[in-house]
Amino acid sequence: MTDIDSLQALQCINEFFIEMNLWEVEFFAERKNNIANGGDDPEIKKRYRDKLEEILNRYALKDKSNFGRLIDLGCLSPPTYDPQSDVIEIASTGSDEVIVGLQQTVGVEVTSRITIIHKAGNWKIKKKESLGYDDKWKRSPL
Repeated sequence: MTDIDSLQALQCINEFFIEMNLWEVEFFAERKNNIANGGDDPEIKKRYRDKLEEILNRYALKDKSNFGRLIDLGCLSPPTYDPQSDVIEIASTGSDEVIVGLQQTVGVEVTSRITIIHKAGNWKIKKKESLGYDDKWKRSPL
C-alpha cells in the first residue's frame, strides 16, 4: 500500500465524519425543537433515516452492524463524530485495508477503530469497533 492509498483512505474517513457530524447535529436540533413544541413527528425520523441510509451506502459495506443505526436513530450532543475535536490517525495498513484509530476528546471520549478496505476502486468502511472497559474490541454500529 502506498502513502497515497493511505491518504485516500483517511480522506474517505474524514468525509464520512463530516457528513455524519452534519447529519447528527441537524437531526438532534430538529428533534429537540420538535419535542420541545410538544410533538414527535415521525416524518422527521423518516427524513433523517433516509439521509443516514444515503451516507452509509456511500461510505460503508452493507451489514447489520454498519447499518444498525438505522434501526435506532440515535443522535447525541455532543455528536458521535466530530472532525474538529476527534483525534484520527492511521493505526495500521495492509495490502488493501487501513485501520484508523479514533479518540473522542469531547463527551463520552470513546476509543474506536475503523477498518476501511479498498474494493472495486473505492474505499469503504468494513467495520467499526470500540474499546470496552475490559480492554477488548467490540463491534459497534456506525
